[in-house]
Amino acid sequence: MKSPNLIDSELLNKDVPPLIRKFNFVQPLNMEEIKALMKMHDNSHFIDESTVFLNHGDVHKKCFIVTKGWAYRFNDLSNGSRQIINFYLPGDIISPFAVVIPRTTYSVASITRLEVSEFKPEYLVELVTTQPKLGLLYGWLLGRDDSIVAEQVVRVGRRSAYKRTAHLLLELFHRLKIIDETENNAFSMPLAQHFLADTLGLSLVHMNRTLKKLRMDKLINATSNEIILLDIDKLKEIAEYEAYYLEQIKNLSTIIENHTASNNQQTPNVA
Repeated sequence: MKSPNLIDSELLNKDVPPLIRKFNFVQPLNMEEIKALMKMHDNSHFIDESTVFLNHGDVHKKCFIVTKGWAYRFNDLSNGSRQIINFYLPGDIISPFAVVIPRTTYSVASITRLEVSEFKPEYLVELVTTQPKLGLLYGWLLGRDDSIVAEQVVRVGRRSAYKRTAHLLLELFHRLKIIDETENNAFSMPLAQHFLADTLGLSLVHMNRTLKKLRMDKLINATSNEIILLDIDKLKEIAEYEAYYLEQIKNLSTIIENHTASNNQQTPNVA
């Protein structure tokens, strides 16, 4: 039975920072945990669209939470080509390891106008020591981000253009679904085709042809800023896509529930 001090997901509307909505989707939070996370959002500011705000080799000692907008992590090569490593969506943390690895090995730029909240990475140490459940959730977040990068390696290295495009669209859809930024099977995607091409290692012409084939096969409908997944099951079959995050959430919830139960048993009743 859920504790009465836990917050129902429906009470966390879109005015609540997406990082909190994401964590609450995985495991219901209480007010103390929400307040601790809100402290990470005290220092917010906007970054203009198409702005590089972290450069490869920079030394910095701040973490950023994306609260609105999209950004991306990338590396530029000497021949002028660019490889996008992954996208930062609302609720994602940029440079989560700044406390131990302050020098970046990549660059980060905004796609849209971006709102970010800055916080000192030392606060994470305080968070995980004073709020064990948030520490586990943060560990899940880092593990999920690692899985996303691993999928990107396989996607670009071994999948066909058709499969890799379907796979990326499914990944973005599920990442946005967790923070309640999808509607039915549709989501806003402010990505020009060159962003997709640089992510998937395709030429712009090949990217255009691949999207056209997905539309002709009645698997997606794409406008300038929205993607509708017309047949998610078929897309999953084509892309060999598995939503491992659901199993990860189930495993994490079990760990948290067992940890909470163990703590309750160890806490003596005071008459």
